[in-house]
Amino acid sequence: MKNSLKRVFLCITLTASVLAVKAQDAHFSQFFAAPTYLSPSLAGSTGGLRFAANYRNQWPGIPNAYNNFSVSGDIYVNTLKSGFGALIWRDNAGTADLSTTHVGFQYTYRLQISDSWTWIPGLEFAFVQKSIDGSKANLGSDITNGGGNGAYLETSKQSYADFKFSSFFYNRKYWAGINVFHLTQPSYSFTDQGTKVPMNIMLFGGVNIWRQKAQRASQPRSFCVSYRLMHQDNFNQLDLGGYWFNRNFEVGAWWRGVPVFNNSVQGHLIDSDAIVLSAAFMMGHMRIGYSYDVPISSFSLTSAGAHEISIVYELGDIFGCGSRYLDCFTKRSGLRFNKKKPRDLRLR
Repeated sequence: MKNSLKRVFLCITLTASVLAVKAQDAHFSQFFAAPTYLSPSLAGSTGGLRFAANYRNQWPGIPNAYNNFSVSGDIYVNTLKSGFGALIWRDNAGTADLSTTHVGFQYTYRLQISDSWTWIPGLEFAFVQKSIDGSKANLGSDITNGGGNGAYLETSKQSYADFKFSSFFYNRKYWAGINVFHLTQPSYSFTDQGTKVPMNIMLFGGVNIWRQKAQRASQPRSFCVSYRLMHQDNFNQLDLGGYWFNRNFEVGAWWRGVPVFNNSVQGHLIDSDAIVLSAAFMMGHMRIGYSYDVPISSFSLTSAGAHEISIVYELGDIFGCGSRYLDCFTKRSGLRFNKKKPRDLRLR
C-alpha cells in the first residue's frame, strides 16, 4: 500500500494556445513544467522550494513571430499551511516588437475536505506592462500615406494591475482545477481606443490510468490521460493528451485544439492546431524537458511549429515540511500524501 501511494501520477492538462490572432496570454506546451503559470494553486505544491525556467520559440518559420520565456520560484510553509510564489514571464511578438512583461505574486492555502480529497484555493496579484516600438508600427493610415512611423500611437507603454483566482482538487487518482484569469478585465491602449483584456476561464484535470512496477519496486511505470478546456473572449479550445513515465524518463503526446468548437480566423478553421510531442529526463533534483509542436492545420503549416525547453529544479524538503517526492504527481505539481497516514492526503 505504501509503495502504491508513493507513485501517483500528475500530468496536469495540456497545451495552452495562442488564442488565434487575438491572443492576450503567453502559453507553454510544457505547462506542467511551468506549474505556477498554469495555476496559482500550485504555488508551494512541492512541500519545499522549487525554481523553474521555460523558453518557447513559436512559429520560427514566420519572421518576428513569438518568443516567450518565464522564470518562477515557489515555496511551501508548513506552519502556515500555505504556499507562496513569484512568477515573471515575458512575451515578444511581431515586427513592431510588441511585448508583455508580467510580474506576479501568488498565495495558496491547503484544506483537507475529506479523507481522500484536498482543496487548494489560490490567488495571484500581478503587475503587467505592455510596450511597442512606435518606429516599427504600421497602422492602416500609415500604409495608405506611405508612412510607417507609428505617429498615431499615443504612447509606447501601458501598465496595469491584474488578478487571478484558482481552485484545485485532488486525490490519489483524480485531479481537477479551474482558473479565472483577468478577473477585473483591465484595459490598456496604445491609441485613443481602449482595449480590454478578456477574462480567461480554464478547466483542467486528469486521471491516473495505471501504475506498473518494474523489476524493482523503486522503478515504477505510470500512464495518465488529461484534458484542458479554455474560454476567452469568443474563442474556445479543448486539448487532450496522455503521458507515460518510466524511472527517470518521460514521454508525452497531446492534441491541441480538438475540433469541436469550429473556431475560425478569416474563414480558416483553426481548431486542430498541433500535435505536441515531448520528452524529459530527471537527474537528481533537476528535470530537463523538450517539446515540439507539429502543426496540423492549414493556418499553421507554414509556421514550422514551435520548440520549447524547460528546466525545473526542486530543492525539496529543506524546511522539514513532509515526506519524499511522488515520482509523477510531485515532479510536476508537487502534491503529495502524508507519509504517516497513507489514506490521508493532509500535508504535514
